[in-house]
Amino acid sequence: MSQTILDYLRQRSSIRAFKPDPVPADVVQRLLAAGVEAPSWSNTQPFRVAVAQGELRDRIAAELCGRFDGQIEHGRGREYDVPDKYPAELQARRAACGYGLYGALGIERQDMAARAMQMRRNFHFFDAPVGLFIYAHGALGAYAALDAGAYMQSLMLAALDEGLGTCAQAALATWPDAVTPFFDVPEGYKLLCGIAVGYPAEDVVNKFRPQHLAPETLAIQPKA
Repeated sequence: MSQTILDYLRQRSSIRAFKPDPVPADVVQRLLAAGVEAPSWSNTQPFRVAVAQGELRDRIAAELCGRFDGQIEHGRGREYDVPDKYPAELQARRAACGYGLYGALGIERQDMAARAMQMRRNFHFFDAPVGLFIYAHGALGAYAALDAGAYMQSLMLAALDEGLGTCAQAALATWPDAVTPFFDVPEGYKLLCGIAVGYPAEDVVNKFRPQHLAPETLAIQPKA
């Protein structure tokens, strides 16, 4: 029986360990084509994607890891703000996800060296052979980011159909000056995040799945 869109929605998870096997160029192009089927504000499609594979991917990873290793201020130069503090309700879910992930990896909360090494893996795309960088047009503000998110979801679901795994990564936008100079980015577009793409490895980290809220929890009820 063929997979349905609901099957893919339930199967999708963040992959944090990839095989070194390269992803064929035509497969990558099919993912990009699937992404543009997403809806956008007045069909403006205010997003762009830069693809890094092979030597280019390795050079960008080296730049990002170099900044991380140099202890350059986290978030310096980001083109989209990242919250410093989360409301209590959201922080509780954020913390539960973090505890679950590091618990699955066997990393103790006090083991700062191991935590740092795991964080560093973000900047090497978790060894994925393909790194995508998502840019959104600054003129549309939150709406460009909203449309970029719909594009990303479409692309990541299409990746499952190709036997691939993905991981959306805000960390890849930490230092835009380590990424943007490698691409001819149109004026007005700002680096929002990245996506690691590749074939999932057999690794315990890929079995971790955070708990999602029940639909009734998300529903806003009418006033009495």
